[in-house]
Amino acid sequence: MTVEAAQIGAVARDGTRAEAWWAFPAVPLLAAAIGFTWMLHGMLQRAYGMTGEAWDLAYDQQVIWNVSQGHGFYSSFARADFLGIHLELIFGALAAIEKLWPSPIVLLVFSSAGLAAAAPGAYLFFRAVLPADRAESPWLAVALSAPIPFWAAIQEAARDFFHPENMALAFALLAAWAGIRGHRVAMWVLCVLTLMCKEDQVYTVGVIAIVMSAYGAPDVKKHWRFILYLAGAWFLIGTGIVQQHFRNGGYTDFVYYRWLFGLDPSHAVSPLAVAQALVRPEALAILAAIIASMFALPLLAPRWLMLAIPPYLANVLSAHVPQNDLHLHYVLLLLFPLIVAGGFGARRLLVLPMRSTKRAMALVVILPALILGWGTGRFPPAQYAKPGLYDRPNSVAQLQAATSMIPSDAPVNADTGLTIWLANRHTINDFPDKLDGSSYVVLDQLTYLGYTTNPAQRQRAIDGLATSGRRLLFDDGRFQVWSPVGD
Repeated sequence: MTVEAAQIGAVARDGTRAEAWWAFPAVPLLAAAIGFTWMLHGMLQRAYGMTGEAWDLAYDQQVIWNVSQGHGFYSSFARADFLGIHLELIFGALAAIEKLWPSPIVLLVFSSAGLAAAAPGAYLFFRAVLPADRAESPWLAVALSAPIPFWAAIQEAARDFFHPENMALAFALLAAWAGIRGHRVAMWVLCVLTLMCKEDQVYTVGVIAIVMSAYGAPDVKKHWRFILYLAGAWFLIGTGIVQQHFRNGGYTDFVYYRWLFGLDPSHAVSPLAVAQALVRPEALAILAAIIASMFALPLLAPRWLMLAIPPYLANVLSAHVPQNDLHLHYVLLLLFPLIVAGGFGARRLLVLPMRSTKRAMALVVILPALILGWGTGRFPPAQYAKPGLYDRPNSVAQLQAATSMIPSDAPVNADTGLTIWLANRHTINDFPDKLDGSSYVVLDQLTYLGYTTNPAQRQRAIDGLATSGRRLLFDDGRFQVWSPVGD
């Protein structure tokens, strides 16, 4: 590993051999552009068609709107300060943009762009670690990076709309590239941006520190521990002090691990139960698809591949579905260490003696990865997508007309697919969660029932509206608006 690090460092120092940032091929950029357009189109289809989710798209939109209005990180979905639940300081930057354009579309744009940017970010990382003296290196870097926006794992994050982690992967890949190439300021800025996306990204930055300890440019390598110190301080101060202050004994994701200690009566703990959690078929299938999408090259770097074990365990040992299946955005934490292992596995492949690969043979890796993404993904037109979520007509104008009489500062309780368009207010909840007499009720008679909505409970709440003291203010056959009690 020391010899390889010296070779990489020599490439970074030699300006005649180091690849200029503007010179990388157009293929990863083209893949990113296609991926961005594809993912944004799908997200907008759901948002405009009222099949979006209150959790977490409307949830995040409300928090960011509150920040943009100077109301702090309050969430009425949680009835708490959001900083006590997740430390996602990147919301501040998004709030500055929403100050000019207060729309959930902003979040979908950044979500799609972050996921798509993983392709050029991965390309730069692969070029930094692959042997500069091998003609196959740039082509293999293209073949490995270009399909990333179309992986089944990326599709999982895309179909979950917006989470800041969608941007963290690209930030982390670019930070690793910057550190290997010796761009210290860029590396530190990108590490901080990665940490700002969510508290669990301290692990990602910890992996960056390990990469820098082995392959960083000389000025970075000798200070790699400071990157680790940054991650550790962010965890201890952010999670141990800041979040505890705002949480004040409230909700924490750690509740999903109580079952491991016998503290959750709904989940029996036993060696067999733990073993079954570790080998959940859904999680293993996602993991296998990621490795296969990199032509199994992570297996050639087993020491680096081990860095994916901690986030894998953190996910599958959670009692939270779909986290323990590695579905939706929960798979993202595994991607950076797996891509790192794929890069060093590819390096090991190319430095083996008597190994020669034609450019066309390197690029052929793209096709199987794309086919695998289609065959295992769940974002249209992938094999396991649900087209019914994406084929409804745009109903935003109709909803806005129906709700025009609701004061902008009034509390609203609405069906889950409607909440993202009504979230720019202090109090918003998905019907019938936290329903009280002070809020307007907005219903969709062609409603999409999100995964957090109990159909039977919703119907009981609807049946009780007429006798609750509310008045029906609007009904166009699609949307209904009910007044607060006694209004």
